[in-house]
Amino acid sequence: MLSYLAERAKVGDIVSIAGPIGSFYLRDVTRPALFLAGGTGLAPFLAMLEELESGASNQPIHMIYGVTNDADLVEVDKLEAFAAKIPSFSFTTVVAAADSAHPRKGYVTHHLPDSALNDGNVDVYLCGPPPMVDAVRAYLRDKGVVPTSFHYEKFSPSEAHK
Repeated sequence: MLSYLAERAKVGDIVSIAGPIGSFYLRDVTRPALFLAGGTGLAPFLAMLEELESGASNQPIHMIYGVTNDADLVEVDKLEAFAAKIPSFSFTTVVAAADSAHPRKGYVTHHLPDSALNDGNVDVYLCGPPPMVDAVRAYLRDKGVVPTSFHYEKFSPSEAHK
């Protein structure tokens, strides 16, 4: 499709597009929600927050956004704007690098308050690299917490960026 758009498409061509296809989307918010974003895994959450901004949910929604290095911590201004517009939304940022100047170092699981898990009465949304997804799943299992619903999307870095 991309080669068609870049090389052959002309103004006025009719193009059919399907998607997004998958299971990582925001469901009705009927209980507390926990958003866990790793690196570029933040992107789908920004879309979810846009949807929440236009809706009226009074359920608490907490996000923990973790990155590897300080320079990877992007779009924090957007998260702050959402927090100002969505009263039930709060977020925490975390940087994994030990030499980071960030006040919260480590992984998202190191900064996940028990209150955000709401004794399992929570919808967990997780988007990040496979090791992060696996670590969160193990963390929940080890704590004996079974969320009401658990939705996740694993991604791998593009080969072009290696």
